[in-house]
Amino acid sequence: MLLTREHYDLMSVFERQFKHRRLDKETKAFWPKGVIYQDGHVNELFLAYRSGFAYGKHVGQSTAEDSSVAAATHPTKDTP
Repeated sequence: MLLTREHYDLMSVFERQFKHRRLDKETKAFWPKGVIYQDGHVNELFLAYRSGFAYGKHVGQSTAEDSSVAAATHPTKDTP
């Protein structure tokens, strides 16, 4: 997810919500190690934020897949 459009969009939303914090970023060489922001507390907040986003995305995809499978395996009364 690093260096993708989705990651930058997530950072943008995070920074708008936490605009009162110190949002200086580390160089991108540190990003794969989980160090995005220079302020350690802000970095921890972002990692939790990103984890929540990933979890929500996973649950949403799982729910959509489960709904598709359920619809395919359980015909409705309109299905002959």
